[in-house]
Amino acid sequence: MSSVWPLALLLMVTLGCGEKGPALNPVTGKVTVDGQPAEGVVLLFHGANVVSTATSDASGAFSVITSAEPGMPAGSFKVTASWPEVVEASAGAGMGETPDAPDRLKSKYLVRDQSNISVEVTDATTELPLIELSSN
Repeated sequence: MSSVWPLALLLMVTLGCGEKGPALNPVTGKVTVDGQPAEGVVLLFHGANVVSTATSDASGAFSVITSAEPGMPAGSFKVTASWPEVVEASAGAGMGETPDAPDRLKSKYLVRDQSNISVEVTDATTELPLIELSSN
């Protein structure tokens, strides 16, 4: 009977190691600020048990990632956003140190519970609707 325990323990560890999070769907989108594509907008997609992220390029386009993997799971998400100003590192700052950059969106999209932006993602979703932000 004692030889069963090591086998049972090995089975539990092996099965536990194969656990993965929810299936991720490759999802892209586009963001504008005041009607124009905006580079460097940081988006957070707050789901029930997961937060996905994206940062827009010069054309306002972005690809969503979740836990360092491309894509996001199906579900309902509240969206928060910030658009940090590009700030040069100060002369005294060390490698990788930069001051906190002000948010060009005036922090109006930073609080999840106050965000009026939400998206629905299904297993068939590949592109999110345009996310339109205002700097005013």
